[in-house]
Amino acid sequence: MSFQPAELIVNVEELSWVPVGDGAWAKLLRACPETGTWTVMLKQAAGTFAPPHRHLGPADFYVLEGRIEYRGGVAEAGYFAREPMGAEHAKTSFPEETVYLFTSYGPLAMYGPDGNIAGIMDAEAWHKMLSPSKSPIKTEGC
Repeated sequence: MSFQPAELIVNVEELSWVPVGDGAWAKLLRACPETGTWTVMLKQAAGTFAPPHRHLGPADFYVLEGRIEYRGGVAEAGYFAREPMGAEHAKTSFPEETVYLFTSYGPLAMYGPDGNIAGIMDAEAWHKMLSPSKSPIKTEGC
């Protein structure tokens, strides 16, 4: 199987920030429904919160700028953290503007205000929301 450089290398600086919620923006770096893996760069405005969610697969993140306060503790610029499958986050806060790289190896179950699952965020959902070309998601060899 051969790959084109554009499939393997992403110039993140050339991607636009896309709004994904109140005070939140993202850049899609990878989405592979074949493996369930997706990677996004996220930016959160100071004083915002991530929606409540549960990890249906493990995940990891690296904080480039700012600070994340979450159930696992505090992660500041330069920190790398892992999330186990099943981890739940009722309240993840960003006390200052924060930019971080997030990779999930499965979907997230997003909770609604009533505490029930309101939706699933997975590789396909991120691709549909953030792909610059809105082209069908590549599933082979991703």
